[in-house]
Amino acid sequence: MLVGIIILIFVLKFLNDAYISNAKSNKTKTLKIIDGKGQVEGIAEKFDDGLRNIEKQTGNIYQNATNFVADQVSNTTSSVTETIIKNTTQSIINQIEKLPGNNQEQIKELICK
Repeated sequence: MLVGIIILIFVLKFLNDAYISNAKSNKTKTLKIIDGKGQVEGIAEKFDDGLRNIEKQTGNIYQNATNFVADQVSNTTSSVTETIIKNTTQSIINQIEKLPGNNQEQIKELICK
């Protein structure tokens, strides 16, 4: 599901960039509109502002998704590492416990140095 979201973000980013480059090349063909203050602005500029805002939000979503995936990978790695260490050390402890008492004492002295 996360991979699908990330792919969707990349596709939206690509479409956004393509639209912005197309809008910049067609600025001379845009109609003029009057905003609330009575100033005349081109439609392309209005769309560009909106697209910049969408691009910023898409970047934020992409960053959040990337951070989430990185955190999940880190948590999984930590969990797997702890499990491996626990299983490995338990096997070593079991082997040491099978040794005679004086050998166990020698190993404890070597480990505690």
